[in-house]
Amino acid sequence: MNPVIEKIITTFKEMSMVRKVLIGGLALVVVAGFITMFVWANQTPYKAAYSELSQEDAAAVVEILKSSNTPYRLTGDGTTILVPDTMVYDIRLTMAKEGIPKGAGVGYEIFDKSEFGTTEFVQKINKKRALQGELARTIAAFEAVKDAKVMIVLPKESVFVEETKQPSASILLELVADLQKDEVAAIAHLVASSVQDLTPKLVTIVDTAGRILFEGKSEEEEARINAENLADAQYQYKVRFEENLTRRLQTMLERIVGANKAIVRVTSEMDFSKNNMNEEIYDPFERGGEFIRSRKNRAEKVVQLDEQVGIPSSVNPITDEDQAGDKNRELINKSDDTVNYEISRRTRETQKPMAELTRLSVAAVIDGKYEFQTGDNGDTKRVYMPRSAEEMQQFQSIVTRAMGYNEERNDQVSMECFPFASIDDMQGTQERLTGWRMVQKEYGRLIANLLLVFVLFLFIIRPIIKTVRDIKVTVEQEALPSPEERAQLETEEKEPAFIEMNANQQREFFEMMTEDQKEEFIQKMTAAERNAYIANMSSHEKARYYAEKDLFKTVNIIKGWLSDVEEEEEED
Repeated sequence: MNPVIEKIITTFKEMSMVRKVLIGGLALVVVAGFITMFVWANQTPYKAAYSELSQEDAAAVVEILKSSNTPYRLTGDGTTILVPDTMVYDIRLTMAKEGIPKGAGVGYEIFDKSEFGTTEFVQKINKKRALQGELARTIAAFEAVKDAKVMIVLPKESVFVEETKQPSASILLELVADLQKDEVAAIAHLVASSVQDLTPKLVTIVDTAGRILFEGKSEEEEARINAENLADAQYQYKVRFEENLTRRLQTMLERIVGANKAIVRVTSEMDFSKNNMNEEIYDPFERGGEFIRSRKNRAEKVVQLDEQVGIPSSVNPITDEDQAGDKNRELINKSDDTVNYEISRRTRETQKPMAELTRLSVAAVIDGKYEFQTGDNGDTKRVYMPRSAEEMQQFQSIVTRAMGYNEERNDQVSMECFPFASIDDMQGTQERLTGWRMVQKEYGRLIANLLLVFVLFLFIIRPIIKTVRDIKVTVEQEALPSPEERAQLETEEKEPAFIEMNANQQREFFEMMTEDQKEEFIQKMTAAERNAYIANMSSHEKARYYAEKDLFKTVNIIKGWLSDVEEEEEED
């Protein structure tokens, strides 16, 4: 078996049961993580094709997806439909072709398929349903409206005018955010404009929380609301006028006397009554001459007639004298001259503005001057010096011109000079603190911060530093060699060098090596090591060594041996 695998198995067997369970659980978590990553990387991504659909629209979309075998998922209690990411736009185009989603309720598509034999009553009901559905879809287009329900009451038509009634409407809104008043009014006017003879007064709007958002009001209530709005508008107009004039006067004075050294207050009286006047003025002599528009003349003449007067007619009427029998008859003709002259006429309409200023009052207070004076004891004091009458008169003249003073309105201007209270003076009026209360006020925050830092160091920073130091010591101790390793190192350090070994030590040293390692070590020996190695050899080892390395030295050694043997024999 592979030593590595054997070592792993041995180590695992030597572990405790707790460590075995932990390692097994960790292995399972890693495997499960890899499997999850593999499945996640190879799964088909889904994207929302439609969200927050009504139940009818969701059912229609699911039916078409099932018929085309398109994979899908439902979330959000069935109101959100997820499809593969690559098919989202194709599915939306397909649904749009079928007119899906239609939205809440039913619209004018109810008339797309007409049925034969439908009665007039059913047609009226369908028309009413279609109108309500289209209005609900339109209202749901508002961003704050999630869903809408519109109910319209159409009265029965009557041939008698006095029996004719107006339609009414009620709207139920499901909101995701509160609507503004303008938006609620817009919804009411939208519905009122979509139904014949319907006015916003007969529209009621409520939400699913039970709040009445819009309610038709009577003429008395509308008059009261309009009066309240008018009063508020008038008050705001008056306040803006006074604030604007106050700011202008105060900034002008502060540029002269200094910042925060002038106070100006303005009070105005205004007339908000309305007065519209129409005038027609006729002046025949305005143009300096007479201009004739038309002229009519009529003349009469007196004619003497004989007895034979002629036939009475409109030209020759019968007079009283004729009836009296007078033979000398006269015909009288009169002349009238009628002249019509051009008359100058002017039409003028005078409308009073929203507000007419009737009185204006301005009160201004400015600070005086200050000088530093040194007393007899050497203390310097800040002494208030009031402004002169000439300066105050100049200030009053400036304010009078700037405010638009009008004596006919009985305007008032008040200009005074007083010493302003400084912050130091206001603090001086407070109670002087002593003892622990003074320390608490002056150094309370500093002491609290120091205590907070001490507690933080004692209970958080100090334990962290101690833990880091212990970890560092543990790491250093683990890095140090164990007693066995230290003894082995000391033994290795005490082992003599090869040149210092005797013959037995050299022999043991070479026995621990293979032949190839021995040959390699001999070839890498220095001259001193080689001499020590040869000196510690026996005669036979030397002969063998030189026989392998140098043949002439081997012959000389053998000759020396033979001569030594001969000398020993002769001596014997």
